[in-house]
Parts: sequence; C-alpha cells; structure tokens
Amino acid sequence: MPLINFAELRRLVTELDSLDRASTLGSDVLSARRREDLHYTLGVWVGIRDPHQARARALDLLAADALGRRERSSAETVRPSAP
Repeated sequence: MPLINFAELRRLVTELDSLDRASTLGSDVLSARRREDLHYTLGVWVGIRDPHQARARALDLLAADALGRRERSSAETVRPSAP
C-alpha cells in the first residue's frame, strides 16, 4: 500500500474544487494552468490518468482515512478496565 500524505491530498482536492468552481464563471490562463497541474498531480498521486476518476479515487481515499481515524479514536476511548 502506498504511503499517502492525507493532509496534502486534502489540500490538493480542496484547491482543485475551488478552481473548478471558479472556472464555471470564467478563468484566466494562470488559473487554467493551475487546474491542469492539479489534475495531473492528483492523477499521479492516485495512479489514475482520467481527471474525474482520479478525483473520485482521492475522495474515496480521504473518506477511508477519515473513517479509520474515527475508528482508531473510538478504540482509544473505549479501553477495557484492568482487573
């Protein structure tokens, strides 16, 4: 399993979503270039070339990470008492 920096992955997805929303209103050349760069980077990180599939995979990974953190947190708070 590859090591993933989930904080950085979340930052990439958040920035991409922001630029995608702005692109519907029209965007400049720099914003368009940054969107392309983010799509490429996200694709490399998750190993999927198609931008929409890469974003979906990134969201799946982030959801799994959040679920895992919740489960670990629950396990840590519910410890059996020692006899």
